[in-house]
Amino acid sequence: MKPRLLVGWLSWLAIVSAQDPASFVNPFIGTANGGHAFPGATLPWGSIKPGADSRSGDNQAGYVSDGSTVTGISQLHDDGTGGSSSLGQFALLPFTKANCQDNDLTKCTVDRESRALGHGEPSASPGYFGIPFNNGVHAEVTVTEHAALHRFTYPKGTDQLLVLLDVTNDLAVRYQGDGHVTVSPSPSISGTRITGTGRWIPSFGQTTYQVFFCLDSPRPFAQAKYYQTANRALEYTDLNNTASFEKRIERHAPAGVLLGFAPMKGVKGQEAELVLRMGVSWVSADRACAFAEEEIPSARVSSEGFEGVRSDARAKWNNLLGAIQLDATGVSTDTQQLFWTSLYRTYIAPTNVTGDNPLWTSTEPYWDSFYCIWDTFRVVHPLYAITAPSAQAEIVRALIDIYEHTGFLPDCRMSMDKGFTQGGSNADSLLADSFVKGVGMRAGEGVDWEKAFEGMVKDATQMGDFEVEGRGGVNSRERLGYVPAGDTDHPPSGGANTRSASRLLEYAYNDFSIALVAQGLNKSDSVVQHYFNKSHGWLNIWNPNATHSGFSGFIQPKSADGSWFFDQRYDHNGVFRPDHCSPVFGHLDCFGGWGGGEFYEASSWEYSFYVPHDMARLVGVMGGKETFSKRLDHFFEAGFHDMGDEPGFLPTYLYNYVGEPVKTVDRVDETVATYYNTSVIGLPGNDDSGSMGAYVVWSHLGFFPVAGQSIYLLNRPYFPKITLRNEINGATAIIRAVNFGGENRYIQSATLNGKAYTKNWISHDFFRYGGTLELVMGKWKESKWGTGEGDVPESLSTGGFNGKGEAYEGGSAAGAVGSQGEVLDGASEAEQVERPNGFWSYLVFLLLAD
Repeated sequence: MKPRLLVGWLSWLAIVSAQDPASFVNPFIGTANGGHAFPGATLPWGSIKPGADSRSGDNQAGYVSDGSTVTGISQLHDDGTGGSSSLGQFALLPFTKANCQDNDLTKCTVDRESRALGHGEPSASPGYFGIPFNNGVHAEVTVTEHAALHRFTYPKGTDQLLVLLDVTNDLAVRYQGDGHVTVSPSPSISGTRITGTGRWIPSFGQTTYQVFFCLDSPRPFAQAKYYQTANRALEYTDLNNTASFEKRIERHAPAGVLLGFAPMKGVKGQEAELVLRMGVSWVSADRACAFAEEEIPSARVSSEGFEGVRSDARAKWNNLLGAIQLDATGVSTDTQQLFWTSLYRTYIAPTNVTGDNPLWTSTEPYWDSFYCIWDTFRVVHPLYAITAPSAQAEIVRALIDIYEHTGFLPDCRMSMDKGFTQGGSNADSLLADSFVKGVGMRAGEGVDWEKAFEGMVKDATQMGDFEVEGRGGVNSRERLGYVPAGDTDHPPSGGANTRSASRLLEYAYNDFSIALVAQGLNKSDSVVQHYFNKSHGWLNIWNPNATHSGFSGFIQPKSADGSWFFDQRYDHNGVFRPDHCSPVFGHLDCFGGWGGGEFYEASSWEYSFYVPHDMARLVGVMGGKETFSKRLDHFFEAGFHDMGDEPGFLPTYLYNYVGEPVKTVDRVDETVATYYNTSVIGLPGNDDSGSMGAYVVWSHLGFFPVAGQSIYLLNRPYFPKITLRNEINGATAIIRAVNFGGENRYIQSATLNGKAYTKNWISHDFFRYGGTLELVMGKWKESKWGTGEGDVPESLSTGGFNGKGEAYEGGSAAGAVGSQGEVLDGASEAEQVERPNGFWSYLVFLLLAD
């Protein structure tokens, strides 16, 4: 490393250390009212995530800030998910005489619901979680990558430190058997070792998964019992701390271990402390033990060691969070807490499980808990492209390796299982986003973009079980130009053939993503044009005659015979209701299962704005810039906008496409103020693996990604100066807001590297290679900045993205709509892309389709 660059890096690290962004993180934001944020202890993308589990119907992430009692502190969680509660294995719960009369272990309540303890206010920070139970025990936990260190501090004078280990229960109580537990003297520490495993059903997947643990105590237990429910009655087995015990656990026999330890002697102030080490692995108990021993050596299984592990975890978080440096002069503490906490949550998931993959042997990274890409491709992974490109390169490699071993790129994946697909094949757009931003292009990063492109093309041309992989409607779309409502032309699948309209919109954008990668890989013009053309497929379900609230033209589902589809449950008397599924009408009607309708988690009003690759054409079919702007105003003012799900993010920035960045500022400010705050109910919906928080991050930085493109729509920064460091090459991107504060919320003029800059968007090159964007702020909404014809982002139909816009005019996309909304002839045959047996596989699918 050159001396000057070394000095620069050392200076940067010094600034990060002094900044301590972790001190602004409040992990309890969004832990109530459906936010499902995980407040427990974790490292960035850590494999293990211990935290308290509330006895609440809202406990998808474990702890809920609703006053519920706590059933234990388990080792595994997901962040911000919907669906049923996720993970929650191997819970520990401290007991005292108040819970187990006379320290008699047979008098402890072990039933998961009945044993729950009341508690006081918990505390948490990056890498740490603590909670005071009403029985007087203060429970704390900190982490490494695959191991947790638990510290229980009992009331002074406690004569036996009691703790329960639940081997079989998870949050959703979905234990399926294959359980096993061993108790024996620890070979690595002068205490007791307990190992075990079980099998469970994932919260949003098809099959089952198995996970293993290894628990070590630094001293032998004074008494212990194995408990198991058999024929609805509890059975106990006495354990000896010098002998080994082993037991298999059947499906309908909940089981665990109760332990009692004598107070520690000879260490003043720590007599009533019990420190336990827990390793977790997806491969084996032996590997769980190896992780624990390597990451938390026996010498650190102590109160002093706990503080050391906690300090190390905080330092790792500060190092990652420090990729962004803020000048917070004049910025409220609340704003800083909201920003840093939101950024923190974007790094909780997915999880890096490299070296612990039980499914196949590979030299590639393995990441799990993509829960789901439908949510995260829009905002989370584009953030990594700026703040953590090395991690994003690993994620890309992991996705390609999943394709290599399972046959398809995933849209959702958790607990080592295929998760349910929500909409499009959005790994295509995630990959395109990284590709156009140069992620994984550096020598040694090992991204096989040719293999990635192969997987993307397979998504577009071949069908498997579309419930969990690839796309549905491939055959029908090739024939009709759209996915018809109630489509049955597909291989056998348990998936519901619903969401035809929203899936088509996403497939169209996924095809645009394929075209960008094809272009970058120098594929033939015919291949590039084929996928660009297919990206116009949204026009095939654009009904110019559908009207609502004084506006004409909406996305509407079609039947296989080409007629417009009306859902008789809601579209009464042949009148299409584009507001259905919005917060004002049938908000919860549109979901992924049978009966869920033809749009997913948003209305036609919202999805009709989703053409991010060709907004110029969308503006045109909506009636021009003025009508588009008024229509967008009405969309928000009438309550059709749904900020609780990810399709609601991008519309708040769409004014930029018609040269009205001032309106974007107002709309984003209103959205942040209305839906976000620093309380436990500070999120508008499920955090969705950090996606809800990522919207805050982007909006506070003053720009927003058009995911899958190299475009960021400019807003206004919430800080006077923002510095972003590229970890790959050390380049620094600086955004400076001149006249920051008060009513000066609107950009009056701008310079990029000292030269006048009028565009209301900026390219990723700014973050990749560095520079200074200076924004002169003022209170005047009459500002002309960003309003010119040449200031708006590019669109495909006007020649953007190196496309030939004129080639796509006049409905050259397969089955394009005519002026009256009818389907035109001329659906083109799919282009051949070189790959082994691709054509024959596709032909077999066509022949076998029902």
